[in-house]
Amino acid sequence: MIRSHLLPLCAVAASATLLLTSCSGGAADDKPAHPVFDVPVGQQPRQALLATQAARTARFTQILTFTSPSGDTVQRTSGRIDFPGGRAAGSIDWTPAEDLPDEAKDALLGVRLGAGRSPARTQVAVEPDTIRLRAGEAGYWLRYEGSSDAFGTGAAVDALRGAESAFGGTLLEILSGAQKVKESPAEKVKVKESPAGKAGRTYLAKLTAFNALRLFPKDLGSELTANIDPNGTATPVSLSMSADAKGRVTRVEADFSGLLDKKDSALDGMTGLRAVLTVGGFGKSAPVMPAASERTLDAKEAVTAVGEVEKGGCADLTTGTRTLDMVVSVPCAQPHEVRVFAHARFDPAYPGDKAAKRMAREACREAYGSAPAAWTREGTEKDHFWYTWPGEARWGVGADPVVTCYVETR
Repeated sequence: MIRSHLLPLCAVAASATLLLTSCSGGAADDKPAHPVFDVPVGQQPRQALLATQAARTARFTQILTFTSPSGDTVQRTSGRIDFPGGRAAGSIDWTPAEDLPDEAKDALLGVRLGAGRSPARTQVAVEPDTIRLRAGEAGYWLRYEGSSDAFGTGAAVDALRGAESAFGGTLLEILSGAQKVKESPAEKVKVKESPAGKAGRTYLAKLTAFNALRLFPKDLGSELTANIDPNGTATPVSLSMSADAKGRVTRVEADFSGLLDKKDSALDGMTGLRAVLTVGGFGKSAPVMPAASERTLDAKEAVTAVGEVEKGGCADLTTGTRTLDMVVSVPCAQPHEVRVFAHARFDPAYPGDKAAKRMAREACREAYGSAPAAWTREGTEKDHFWYTWPGEARWGVGADPVVTCYVETR
């Protein structure tokens, strides 16, 4: 039998059996499958993330809320992302509850030397090989190139860069770890970002503690939970995700309250932890990066341990590294937060916690009395100074233990 090559061939042979399927040969058969909604439901959150990245650019806002008897402490992160370009620009803003204990504030915002803690606002600009940050009212950007591990900071700066988008710390980072995915009982929902009001979809899912902790800097994650077994199967985090008609992520909500199980943590008074991410503005304006005219310091040169600041030298206290003894060395002729007036060295044999602190205090008190008045009168409080000393784990490591004495200047 001869068949014309102009006719659609609708017979398919399989083994010894001839299977016949009907087809009209019309255009309806050419309709492509939906890149998100036509894959197995368990894969749809990941596909939605890929569809979001394919939009090239997007704006985002994430609200992370820590609930406690003192009230809500809120972190608001917002900005714009260029997915294929690996660029992002935005800010991270903290609003602590009014009566939140100082220990909890330090854990959330990050500790630093002196009486204060890290500023509540940080501006962030991320490019493929560079992370820039501007803390609080600083008159400059700090530029970190490559990995911050070179600074011995435990990758806190690296956490500002995401794996799924240039801006780290958003719920986009953990969508690929979604488990037990199912469509919401309200299977189709109207999503604001959907073209012409067409319907998108919502999903419910779970996350293991190991995957959920990828959202947080390492030091903050360690304050949340002890259940970080990478092979664990517990799913204490619930997740919901909404996608528009094109399958792009528009909203993600997660309840991390189940992670608040660590005893003796600075956050053990927290009773709830939730995050809400909204994404939109797909394909519109790209991130606005810092202008070339804005002052920028190279972190490789400016960021150093306070013990390395020369006597009489000046520094700012916020580095973005969330490492206590790291500072930004700056010229004393410009505004600065501290002036170092002395260093003292001791025998490598550790004398015990109380003795180490006493020795540091006495050495700095003596040095304060003999330091140039031009240095000490900069202090915000008369006859008041601060000092640092290494704990037992770092006492005498690599060299004689160094105590640093300084005054806060603003």
